[in-house]
Amino acid sequence: MPQMGYDMQEGTVLRWLKGEGDAVANGEPIAEIETDKAVVEFESYAEGVLHRIIVPAGTTVPVGEPIALVGAQDETFDAVDDTASDEGPTIPVDVDADEPTPSAAIPMPPASSDIATEELHVAELEPEVEEPPLAASPLRASPIARRIADERGIDITKVQGTGPGGRVVKDDVLEYQEPEPVEPDIMEEPEPEEVEAVEAEVAVEAEVEVVAEEELEAEPEPEPVVIEEQPAEVAQEEAADDAMQLSRMRQQIARVTVRSKQEKPHFYVTSEVDMTEAMVLRQQINRTLEGEGVRVTVNDLIIKACADALKKHPKFNAFLDGDVIRPNDNVNIGIAMAVEEGLLMPAIMGCEQMPLKSLALASKDLADRAQNGTLRPDEYTGGTFGVSNLGMFDVSTFVAIIQPPQTAILAVGTVAKRPVVRDDEIVIRQTMNATISADHRVVDGAEGAQFLIEVKNALENPLSLML
Repeated sequence: MPQMGYDMQEGTVLRWLKGEGDAVANGEPIAEIETDKAVVEFESYAEGVLHRIIVPAGTTVPVGEPIALVGAQDETFDAVDDTASDEGPTIPVDVDADEPTPSAAIPMPPASSDIATEELHVAELEPEVEEPPLAASPLRASPIARRIADERGIDITKVQGTGPGGRVVKDDVLEYQEPEPVEPDIMEEPEPEEVEAVEAEVAVEAEVEVVAEEELEAEPEPEPVVIEEQPAEVAQEEAADDAMQLSRMRQQIARVTVRSKQEKPHFYVTSEVDMTEAMVLRQQINRTLEGEGVRVTVNDLIIKACADALKKHPKFNAFLDGDVIRPNDNVNIGIAMAVEEGLLMPAIMGCEQMPLKSLALASKDLADRAQNGTLRPDEYTGGTFGVSNLGMFDVSTFVAIIQPPQTAILAVGTVAKRPVVRDDEIVIRQTMNATISADHRVVDGAEGAQFLIEVKNALENPLSLML
């Protein structure tokens, strides 16, 4: 199971794209893996034949555990050591093998336990033990509902719940009415004295009803309604009934962002960029490429400007490894993208070698595959710098959290017409605010300002982006 994301601990094999006995090329997708954030295609890093699928589809296993065996055509796999944990998947063993032959195509980690042939035979012969019947599911009731039921002496198991999944809430307890006991009808012959007493009571009740009807003819004054204030703790407990469980993606986002803010001392530098000339150039380019189906966006211009600036300021394209700053060989710019489940930051690989037209095509293709869940592992994990653009939401300025293990990310707002001073005159220009977030352990504030000025100059003189 490959690690296809920072802090990824496990993955789920959703579907095998190859079957046992199929030929596999190096870099060819063989399975779809679901991570905390997306579904990505797992590419084989060996060439040969898919001899054995160890982990069936739908199984979740920790990172680093074997999921399949790939080797040469004539290579045999008689037995495989079980490297999984007690809760992990069981790796099949050939009980008729004489000696195991390890694969030279895929290095395997050392075994943590052995599976004996005798134990497998014993497991096959053991009769199935009938499982005891499942116990009744526990009553689902909110804490405040339980408290009110205790105070009023109500058996909460008799209350019909109207909350989600039949959960008993406060109103269910407050509206609950204890059923009146039904007494058996015993018909006995009344005594003469009792009959006379009953007739006298009926006469008195008739007189009372007449008086009551006369009083009801006058409209009574409404009585004041007394509203009892709900205690704060009761309101909090009721609010807890509406709590939402974090999805796997939101849990992963929470882990990564908290770790980033705890480990990386962020600092921020903001500058206003005059995008007037860049917007004019963009219109000209799009008119020229209209017949080819290519459309350059503002984000494409920003990515191109960042790619050029990163070649001049390589520390922003590096990462901290202990006490060593390690530069990345390529400029792989990650783009923050909102998907249905949360947030992704896949990367365009090798931006430093792409002209603006190629960047526009790569950016659109990356966005489409991010929505469809067909990202490659290197795009999912190989980013060296980040760009987050909230301009489409009419956001003017914001700061972004660095995506580990990267060193910096650029946050840009919307391009809008604003009054600015040029040559002592107030003119209308299209401007944009850009903010760099950087790791203070790797770069300093002055370096952050120099990098941002490099991006600013490229966007304000956009012809340089075409060279």
